[in-house]
Amino acid sequence: MNRRFLLWGGLAAGLLLVIGFVIYMANMNSKDPVTADTLTETGSDIPELLNVRENDHIKGNPNADVVIIKYSDFQCPACRYYASFDDQLSREFGDDVLFVFRHFPLSSFQFSRLAARYAEAAGRQGKFWEMHDLIYINRQQWSQGGAASIFQQFGEALDLDMEQLNRDLENPEIEQRILSDYEDGKKLGVRSVPSIFINGRLIQNPNTFEGYRNLIQSHLN
Repeated sequence: MNRRFLLWGGLAAGLLLVIGFVIYMANMNSKDPVTADTLTETGSDIPELLNVRENDHIKGNPNADVVIIKYSDFQCPACRYYASFDDQLSREFGDDVLFVFRHFPLSSFQFSRLAARYAEAAGRQGKFWEMHDLIYINRQQWSQGGAASIFQQFGEALDLDMEQLNRDLENPEIEQRILSDYEDGKKLGVRSVPSIFINGRLIQNPNTFEGYRNLIQSHLN
């Protein structure tokens, strides 16, 4: 792995990240929040949309007692914050929890859809989660510009077949996959990210790692 890129294990949560997260969440919460109760009004296909699908990106035990489906944007600072939580919690809870990632790229972020395409293209070579981690951990670097070049470096660092990667980036099936996740999220009432569903119910995002851990633990008891 190219050590110029940060890894989860060597990353400290800095004050600026926390401040940025708080500001971002304040902006998100200034809109009318989506609550779990509103989902009952959005349509009869809701239960099916909250089932784990064959093509979902999953981490953990498919038969876990707790299933966490998260709609997320790669350029969103709050999403990056929760991605670090998921990585730690996946190791801590092991086979008891399944994490599911679904795309919900926001138009307000310049490179989020491009990042999603790179993650999907890497996934075709069995390295979705590795690309997912590099994209999130190094979010501040590529969000400032030159995203495509940096994502190419990520592919090289992951020893991907770069010719295949670049072909897959132009494959309309990848764009359709991202759009499908986005449209399903809208049907579920998703309006901001991250939107997290635990065992089929939309939760109010916990503000701390401990709060997130305790929420998951409550579903295991």
